[in-house]
Amino acid sequence: MTHKGILGRLLIASLVLSSPALARKLSDKAALAGLHQAKAIFLVSSRQPVAVEHLMKLIALTGRQLRAQKVTPHFIVTFIGPNVAFLTHNRRGVPYTDERAVANIQKDIRTMSGTGIQFQACGVALHGMDVSPGTLIPQVTPVGNGFISVIAYQEKGYALVPVS
Repeated sequence: MTHKGILGRLLIASLVLSSPALARKLSDKAALAGLHQAKAIFLVSSRQPVAVEHLMKLIALTGRQLRAQKVTPHFIVTFIGPNVAFLTHNRRGVPYTDERAVANIQKDIRTMSGTGIQFQACGVALHGMDVSPGTLIPQVTPVGNGFISVIAYQEKGYALVPVS
């Protein structure tokens, strides 16, 4: 690439970055006005370990950002479907190529549960995957039916955050 090409791109980038819209600081102030706590239940149905690994990081980030803005998060993460296999000690049914992502998911769950985030595994999915509730990592609580849990927590004021 020529100097003119590089300079042209730098000029365009500086114009874009100096625009008034981008110069303003991003804020959740209006949305959080008057809130002291935020209750959410995340319904996780993704079958892709890398996507779930990324999701765990986003949930943790969301909790940190809420706390930084003086709002106490109350989060529950409910796993439904085949992804319950990501939550077991033996990781039965998890392909070798997904082992690293699943290990990271479990590490994130251990860390996040220490911040008060609750984790659930759907009993219907456990049964369907032939996974014993006793093989779940200790930070994950089995529930009878993930849908019932989500319905009940919504009735208790938790916002549903569906993630597929």
